[in-house]
Amino acid sequence: MPKAARWFASLPVAFTLLSAGCHARMMVDPALTAKAPEQPVSGVAFATFRKPVTFGVYTAKVTKGGFQTTSRTSLGPYERETKKQAFEYSLAGGAPASWANSCAYGSSKQGALFAISNDAGLVCTMVPEGAGGWQLELKSAGKLYGPNSLSGSMTDGTTTLSIKMVHQLQGRSFASAEPVGYEIRDAGGAAVAAVQIFAPHHVWIDPGLPVELQTAIAAAAAGLLVSAQSTSDLNDRQPKTSLR
Repeated sequence: MPKAARWFASLPVAFTLLSAGCHARMMVDPALTAKAPEQPVSGVAFATFRKPVTFGVYTAKVTKGGFQTTSRTSLGPYERETKKQAFEYSLAGGAPASWANSCAYGSSKQGALFAISNDAGLVCTMVPEGAGGWQLELKSAGKLYGPNSLSGSMTDGTTTLSIKMVHQLQGRSFASAEPVGYEIRDAGGAAVAAVQIFAPHHVWIDPGLPVELQTAIAAAAAGLLVSAQSTSDLNDRQPKTSLR
């Protein structure tokens, strides 16, 4: 996508967030908000500096890594950009009360006169003390043109929940290139949780779920919040698309 087009594509969400201020909210399924309280999140901005991220009864803390790295290679009309973020984090609260988790995000954008690939993925492993673990895997569609988005699932081998990046705010008819959150649904398609990844950050988790499942979702939500800056960059920059 040409640079000017990408810039204009980013204007709607930027303008909306500025104009709506602290009242801006991601699009959340009304069936979920009708039963799940909105849980304010604090600490996301300083999570990589080992500051706690808290919401509801949960406290997450990055214990290793967390910063994003970027590398670029350019040769004539060819350009490649790679971004990575890896971190380990703990989660306390819920049941089981102690979790050890890790996430790794990576994106690769390549171009030679025109974009030839745009791929990204996020993998998280979440292991509660004394119980089986969960695996979260999200990947992009690898689109050549237009905004990319992450989607996938989290599973413990028995229960599987789908996870999809959200690009739309409440009360707005357009979708933006920049993501605003994630929605989590059960096998039947019902929304069971949502995570807003821009400030003010919020989490919604269906209180009717078994407490063990609520805590697993909270562990996933913490990983999605800490990786939010990296995953939000998914459509920020593309390789150059023409010779200079």
